[in-house]
Amino acid sequence: MKKMYYISITYLIIGLFMGLFNHEVAYYTNFTGTTTLSYFHAHAIILGSALFFIIPIFMKVFSVNKHKNFKKFMIFYNLGLSMSLFFMAARGIYQLFMLQIPSFIDHMIGGLAGIGHILLTIGLCFLFNVIISAVSKDYNKTENTDKEYSIS
Repeated sequence: MKKMYYISITYLIIGLFMGLFNHEVAYYTNFTGTTTLSYFHAHAIILGSALFFIIPIFMKVFSVNKHKNFKKFMIFYNLGLSMSLFFMAARGIYQLFMLQIPSFIDHMIGGLAGIGHILLTIGLCFLFNVIISAVSKDYNKTENTDKEYSIS
């Protein structure tokens, strides 16, 4: 469970740092628009920190970490979120500094961020599979114990 909290803290620190970076660079460059980097902060804190802060509750109550797909969730989700955040940061930084880049690089960044989002979605599917399996397994246990003690 400590591992989940360390991951949560890592995403929190990254999200807060990039939020501060975005604010300070926008202030010093007199940038007034919205960049992709301004959404990085919320993505890292909600998709990274908040999710990995909640998962230990499911680990404690339903033992989701013992499910066969939990490791797949961890791999796909963290890889997808890291890719998405990296390319959001890349696009946001060149927008913030108003850099001119070739359109094929812009499309490449968008495509790779899209692949990151696909991996993120696959990871979420594994997470929901794990949670639903664990909850239904736990439900079946309580259902069976209720039948043993019922008066008919």
